[in-house]
Amino acid sequence: MLTIGDKKFQSRLFLGTGKYPNYDIQKKAVDRSGTEVLTFAVRRMNIFDAEQPDFLEKIDLNKYHFLPNTAGAKNAEEAVRIAKLAHASGLCDMVKVEIIGCSKTLLPDPVETLKATEILLAEGFTVLPYTSDDVVLARKLEELGAHAIMPGASPIGSGQGIINPLNLKFIIEQAQVPVIVDAGIGSPKDAAYAMELGGGWCIIKHSGIWSKRSSPDGRSDEASY
Repeated sequence: MLTIGDKKFQSRLFLGTGKYPNYDIQKKAVDRSGTEVLTFAVRRMNIFDAEQPDFLEKIDLNKYHFLPNTAGAKNAEEAVRIAKLAHASGLCDMVKVEIIGCSKTLLPDPVETLKATEILLAEGFTVLPYTSDDVVLARKLEELGAHAIMPGASPIGSGQGIINPLNLKFIIEQAQVPVIVDAGIGSPKDAAYAMELGGGWCIIKHSGIWSKRSSPDGRSDEASY
């Protein structure tokens, strides 16, 4: 089972809910995936116009856990506010902290990510921070109490795959929490390569999440995607 904070999942597939051609295809993808966790960007949800379609109205909310992210936040204060808005909906207390520090490269802001992670942990959230492939930063986030670490393989939306495998390997080897290789994964081949780097827990996200973990005796479970 995959354990993140106090939550345990039979499925190690996390499915994104954005960028589908329409709501019917989106719902079919969710229904057929077998996932237990759905991810979404809080700021992309239209909660003010009742006439706009709402994906959450089309599914059984009791069947899923939700992982909102703070995409669009430029600093810790904005990220915390977005996370609290998601929590106020009653859907979840698990959140992906995403604070972009560079509009050109879409790389995360390490200082503001640390700040937001610390604040949200103190507020009782289950926190999964998105970060660069900085080995020391990943360790510091875990030392704060982050429930998983989400280093990028390459810049968001670039599809370049893993451009610094050595750093990802170091992060995975040192981590005592799940590692989610997030952003830049362009193909299943990239996901497989990321899993080859794993000595413990390794989850790789693309439009969904490819995942792998090692069993207690060191043998690897089969990957699911």
